[in-house]
Order: sequence, then C-alpha cells, then structure tokens
Amino acid sequence: MADAPARCAEACLASGEPMLGSAINVDVWLMLEYRLAWHAKATDHNSLPASTQHWLSATVERYTALGKKARVQFIRRPERDHDLTLFVADRGRLTRLDATNYAEFDALDLTLDALETVDEPQYFVCTNAKRDLCCSRLGRPAYARLHALVGGRAWQTTHTGGHRFAPNVLTLPDARLYGRVFADDVERLVASIEAGEIAWDYLRGTTAYPAVAQVAERAASPGARLLTCEADCATFELSADGADAQRQTLRVGPGEAVYESPPSCGKPVDQYRPLRVLEVETT
Repeated sequence: MADAPARCAEACLASGEPMLGSAINVDVWLMLEYRLAWHAKATDHNSLPASTQHWLSATVERYTALGKKARVQFIRRPERDHDLTLFVADRGRLTRLDATNYAEFDALDLTLDALETVDEPQYFVCTNAKRDLCCSRLGRPAYARLHALVGGRAWQTTHTGGHRFAPNVLTLPDARLYGRVFADDVERLVASIEAGEIAWDYLRGTTAYPAVAQVAERAASPGARLLTCEADCATFELSADGADAQRQTLRVGPGEAVYESPPSCGKPVDQYRPLRVLEVETT
C-alpha cells in the first residue's frame, strides 16, 4: 500500500497524458534554503523563526499588492551545511542573497532591495517525499545526476505541483517547469538549458504564463513574445517593429482525448481533457 502513490508518475506516463499547460502560474519564485525535515505542506508547517515566517507572508502580500503571484519554495542541498541562500526569480531576472542566519532576511523588502544577480541557470528538483513518494523516489536520482553535471547549481525543492509528472525540475531564471525528467534524461535537459534553448520534450510550461499561453507558446513562432492572454487565446508578438510588428493569435481549447489522473495524496480520480491549440492566425 505504501508504494501506491509512488506509481502515480508511471501510470500517467503509460497513459500518454500530455504535460504541456500543466505548470502552476507564478510571477515571482521565492526559494529559501531550509534544511530540516519537510512536511507535506512544508512552507505552511515548519520550524522557521516566527519573524521569518512573518517576513515571508508579508513579502508575498507585497507582491500581491503589485499584481504579482508569488510562491514560496524551500530548497536544500544534502551536501551543504553552511550559510543560507535565498533566490528570488521575478519575471526573467534571478537574484540571490547568502546569509549566516534567517534573521538577516527579516528586514528585506524584496520589491526594493537589489540583490546579487545570478546569470547561470539554476535547477530545482522536487524531492518532497511527504507530499508524494514518487517525487522522492524518482526525484532524488534526477537530483544526483544534475548535481554531477552542474554542481552547486542543482537544488532539491519542495512540492512544485503535478507530482504525477515526477521527476519535476524547475529552471530559473527562465521560470520553466519540466516534467518526467528521469535520471537518464537529465543530460539532455541540461544540454538544452545551457544552450539557452527550451527542452520542449519535457516542458510542462513557462510558469510566468497561464495555462492557455503555456500551450500556445509551443505552437507560436520561435522567439515570439507573449502580449496578452485571455480565457481561450494568447497573442504573441513576432518582431519588435513598433506598429508594424507581426502578431500571432492562437486559440486554445480542450482536446478530444480524455485522460484520467490516478488518485494520490488523498485526491480522487479526476477526468479531464488537456488543452491544445485549435487555430493560429498571423496578422
């Protein structure tokens, strides 16, 4: 019985369920190092100092007031036992602060303070066993392979959503969430990311985009920039030529295929039709 949740990722892989459009929509990622045991909902139930918990909540509220969706994640590296790191990824820009204790974070206003900019890609693998066993059983080997390839740029992280697509890897600063990145797939993923490319075969979505735009991005012309996203379509700009710039509008809706997500973490079986691009118009 204990192994049942660990099979959810394999069940979804066998079903052929598409991943594109399944990433959570986040504008600002707050990645805080926390080395103690992670609970199922780690960022809600933990042993952080009360002042740091308050600071995290207040920071999320500040971003909300600015119209941005912020999400807190815990991160760690098992081989690391000194200093504490905070990463902040805000729509394409990644910054970092290293501290000796949590109190050093408590006075930060991340909407104002300028932290050290990080240019090299960072990799965050969900390994939160208390949330779902498949994230740990499949995620840890992926992390080990990542660490062997990129060293200190690989981190373990708490639940990123969609554990049925484990192993899940979040890359920053490009804010893309990848799924089914098994240990044998890591080298291929890293090669694409380090070359500044998108690893389309593993992409669940660009987290700065809502689901409709995540799906539309795959069918848009390379390098297109998202302009607007509505309930059933996304518009991308193809060039930066002012009023004469070409635009693509992609209409998105549920496909015909019906998939069934396996029960896990107490959630019932769910049936749904993944989104797909229905029409592309260039003007």
